[in-house]
Amino acid sequence: MKHLLFPIGIAMILTGCAGGAAETSQRGLLDQFPEEEATASGTILTNDEVLRSTIQRFGPVEAMRVMRLAASSQRVDCHNRAHELGRMSYEEFSDEVFKLNMPECHSGFYHGSVEAFFNKNGTDNLEENLRTICVADLNAFFTHQCLHGIGHGLMAWSDYALLDALEYCHLIPQDGGKSSCRTGVFMENIVGSLNDSPEARARGHVTKYVNSDPHYPCTLVKEAYKSDCYFLQTDRMLALSENRFEGVARNCEEAPPEYQYSCFGSMGRTVGGTFRGDPTGAIAACTHAKDAENRLACILGAAQDTFWDKNGETLALEFCATLSEEDGKADCYRTIIERSQEILTAEERRAFCKHLPEALRSGCLENVL
Repeated sequence: MKHLLFPIGIAMILTGCAGGAAETSQRGLLDQFPEEEATASGTILTNDEVLRSTIQRFGPVEAMRVMRLAASSQRVDCHNRAHELGRMSYEEFSDEVFKLNMPECHSGFYHGSVEAFFNKNGTDNLEENLRTICVADLNAFFTHQCLHGIGHGLMAWSDYALLDALEYCHLIPQDGGKSSCRTGVFMENIVGSLNDSPEARARGHVTKYVNSDPHYPCTLVKEAYKSDCYFLQTDRMLALSENRFEGVARNCEEAPPEYQYSCFGSMGRTVGGTFRGDPTGAIAACTHAKDAENRLACILGAAQDTFWDKNGETLALEFCATLSEEDGKADCYRTIIERSQEILTAEERRAFCKHLPEALRSGCLENVL
């Protein structure tokens, strides 16, 4: 069984950085905000003035709480909006934001703050900056997510010059890290193509590397980069498809055979974001994959998409419980158990395992300290 590590955000354990506003560094980012909560309002998802005002008055953590609640109530994905939260927070508080653990909204906060970091600092000292942003002793999953965020930042910093940004990823010393970085570049290319607001255009957030071909730019890039490209391409395929996920499935089947599994894993991620909180709808969308292995790749991609931080564990459990045995229930539970080991504390894992079917609980609890 192939194993897919899906590259949309997860909780990054980040270090503090030298520099930042003197007052902020002295008092600590969280010490300067009031204890009362911000007013919950859906306008934080659409109004930049409301978002920035909330950040300035209540801080990034409270702004994220309000954003996540608003997105949950409206059943919309908040990843792209969290990019703006991260960017604005970096503009307000500089490197101090990297001390925050902000996994919500698929780590869009982190991607946006890294983008703003490169906009300010460039890439001349990328290897040194990596040590600043990403902790060296993270496990493989967290390291992947951190370097994926670097790819987002490099793409935005380079004004969406995709081919240049892909080569910047070679400045990362780890071989596997180069691939992780490239997935961030390809994802930001799609995010840029979907963000046509005046502010985005003013910042250069418009990419030339999308067109009416659902496989572009995967057809353009080096062969060594194509798998990473297809790993993120289905958001664009969906935007172009009149038949929604049936069309996406047919597009993935038209990809070169060696990249189809990556494409269907990407389809699962897109399915998960589209059918947030609706496992029945997500599972039905994946049935458009004709081949059993590709269908399972989609199912597992959608399952993982529900569970990037503790807030998603209930959705993940509901997703697996909804599956039939034929559709991959056992593989789904195995996948979310593995994910729990990567994102939950020992105490949180013990509570999580108790909600599994009884036959899986003892295995889930193995190696929990």
